[in-house]
Amino acid sequence: MREIALSVGVAPITVSRALKKPSSVSPETRRRILQAIEEVGFIPNQLASSMRGAGRIIGTVVPPLINSGIAEQVQGMSDECRERGYQLLLMQGDFSPEAEDEAIRALLGWRPAGLILQAFVQGPVAREMLRETGVPVVEISEIRGNEPIDMAVGVSNFDAAHAMTAHLAAKGYRCIGFVSTPIHGNDRLRQRRIGYRQAMADLGLSPVPELEVEVDITPQGGAEALRILTARNPRLDVIFCSSDTLAIGAVQECHRLGWKVPGRLAIAGYGDVDLAAQLHPTLTTVRVRRYDMGRRAVRQLLRRLEGDAPTQAIVAVGFEIIERESA
Repeated sequence: MREIALSVGVAPITVSRALKKPSSVSPETRRRILQAIEEVGFIPNQLASSMRGAGRIIGTVVPPLINSGIAEQVQGMSDECRERGYQLLLMQGDFSPEAEDEAIRALLGWRPAGLILQAFVQGPVAREMLRETGVPVVEISEIRGNEPIDMAVGVSNFDAAHAMTAHLAAKGYRCIGFVSTPIHGNDRLRQRRIGYRQAMADLGLSPVPELEVEVDITPQGGAEALRILTARNPRLDVIFCSSDTLAIGAVQECHRLGWKVPGRLAIAGYGDVDLAAQLHPTLTTVRVRRYDMGRRAVRQLLRRLEGDAPTQAIVAVGFEIIERESA
């Protein structure tokens, strides 16, 4: 690092700041430092920094990345970390407490500066580990009715699902089906289903089990759900899917069957992925800015780490109903 500083004509501390907190040096100085680093092939020892207590690692546990919404959140986190001079260390888990315990234990072994978890911590073992280490934690999840270990950034999935169900009813739909991926261990999906059920009850459209189904989070799962629900209840006039992936599969299955959307059956999704606006017909959905959610989670964590300002325990991110052609 001293050699790099000498070649650029700056102090070693300036090289350190360019790597750890890029915003603290001018863009031109950082450009020259990075060019010198590239020329000599310097690789900072992140593990040694972590062992000295000055680690620039933020760890995260994510469920399977087939969920495009989670991928958007991770991209937001990664971009914010990179711009702030931190490295994002990702560990994949699933929705079981056992996998969660294992992933969190593995991340803590790297002595991260902080953790961002893509769901509320489920098991007592993981919660105790996090409390004992004192590592700052941000949980990204459903914010309704949950108390975070430390901090949380999220959206009320209950409110979003309630709003979409009410929107569909206001459009004149009365037999509203609900499709989700397996809900066990997933607080976000659980709250979407509760929000759907509550909206149905509020509207005098009491939900019945035959209008709900759980399938894999794939387009094939959405197609399967459509076949199951329409076989159960031929009067079904709209399906509300808990993810756009499922909704896209349902729309494609309608095309295969020769059904008009929304003429024969209307379909709505959740997430507003890029394809939602390009689908034919374009997809009515719930927009949650998951990329921004990922960036805000990192900012929340870094404010705690850098002592810039007191941090809120819970930061709510809003949602929008995006009305398009499919419903």
